[in-house]
Amino acid sequence: MSQRQNGNREKYFKAIDFIFYHEKQIRDAVTEARTSGGRDGTISLFPVASANNFSDPTATKAIKNLIPLKFVKLPDGTIIKFPEKWLEVIDKTYSHCKKQNDCRFEVARRRYNNEDYRKTCIDLNISNTTRRRLLELMQIYAALQAVQAGLIRV
Repeated sequence: MSQRQNGNREKYFKAIDFIFYHEKQIRDAVTEARTSGGRDGTISLFPVASANNFSDPTATKAIKNLIPLKFVKLPDGTIIKFPEKWLEVIDKTYSHCKKQNDCRFEVARRRYNNEDYRKTCIDLNISNTTRRRLLELMQIYAALQAVQAGLIRV
């Protein structure tokens, strides 16, 4: 039973890590999708057929920007579903980490910028065990935010 729970935990943490590692690419893809007007199929323009009858292009653009993106495609071809919700999870997680009295935010930022763990430990004067524990706390918080947003099912 324990092994199964750890397997699911690792799966969730891998998903969280992937999103955090690719944060900049996701933000860029969302910006591109919003500025291109969804020509690549990322925005389902109107859930109601009658809403297509707007003659005002400004109103049409405003409504497009209110509708959440269903997915974006990263440069490597990976599809991220509900990217704006994932970006909200990232923002909430980093905000929470900044409020803590430990160096959780700095550890996470350095990890997702691909800094060597030894340099992080030396610069922040912490052990690798402490660094891993701080990252785990950050990942748990991010996973809980993702569950709350409906991005991960438990």
